[in-house]
Amino acid sequence: MKKIIHKGKILDKKEGVSIIECISCGFKHVNPIPSEEELAKFYEEEFYSKGKPNYFKETKEDLSWWMATYNNYYTLLETYTKGRKILDVGSGPGHFLVCGKKRGWDVLGLEPSVDAWEYSKRRKLAVVNDFFSYESAKQYGPFDVIHASMVLEHVPNPATFIEDMKKLLKPNGIIAIFCPNDYNPLQEILQKKLKFKPWWVVPTHHLNYFDANSMGNLLSKTGFEVKESLSTFPMEFFLLSGKNYVKDSALGRECHRERKEFEMNLYRENSILLNSIYRTLGTQGIGREFIIIARKK
Repeated sequence: MKKIIHKGKILDKKEGVSIIECISCGFKHVNPIPSEEELAKFYEEEFYSKGKPNYFKETKEDLSWWMATYNNYYTLLETYTKGRKILDVGSGPGHFLVCGKKRGWDVLGLEPSVDAWEYSKRRKLAVVNDFFSYESAKQYGPFDVIHASMVLEHVPNPATFIEDMKKLLKPNGIIAIFCPNDYNPLQEILQKKLKFKPWWVVPTHHLNYFDANSMGNLLSKTGFEVKESLSTFPMEFFLLSGKNYVKDSALGRECHRERKEFEMNLYRENSILLNSIYRTLGTQGIGREFIIIARKK
């Protein structure tokens, strides 16, 4: 395999690492890229215990919102496939699996963190403690849908990762990708005009910095057709309104509570309207994360 030469404009530097707009890859990422051995140790042993020590407590507090959100996503998936066998890559505490199971899906999680795997097993969920690859998952497939939420920003070679997902899908299978929407227009205003530091740049955790366009292009190159592209709530609205949650984690939780309240009201009364709002914001590149649903060609 030909070695990729990573080069491009340097956007930021943090913790001794550069973020480049890579000409070869077509998306932004760290340079240099850490070794697979370094990454394996971090995600197996440290990701939740050191990187996200309050994660399980906070997701439990947010459980009703997570269930409403995931029910909405499953409704979208069900418009594109009649199949009900799904693999959740990086399944974390298992909320997405719980939601799918309640809807009658045949669910399986693949989770490298021992902490998250043990948490999921206590919930009686079908979860394998392993890193994702074609080889690690082929015995469980093929799948109608593969879901990867907050995963592709962490992997050293996203194109290979997506190609492995493609090989595990049934003909016309679906992938659902959920990633941070980084270097988006609101972040650029906050950084360039209001002198915020690029808080979304976390080289220890995030190797890649996608937006919906760069992810859509990568999916097209790897043999997928994008069917849906939505954003999530633009958390940067709070920063632009004077609520600096970047410096205050307690304020961040309060901003998150307000976002949940907004979405829960629309999930209850008009989820179609909420999806329409998020599709429209997505066309402007606005939203803290993006969701893409794509079909295998």
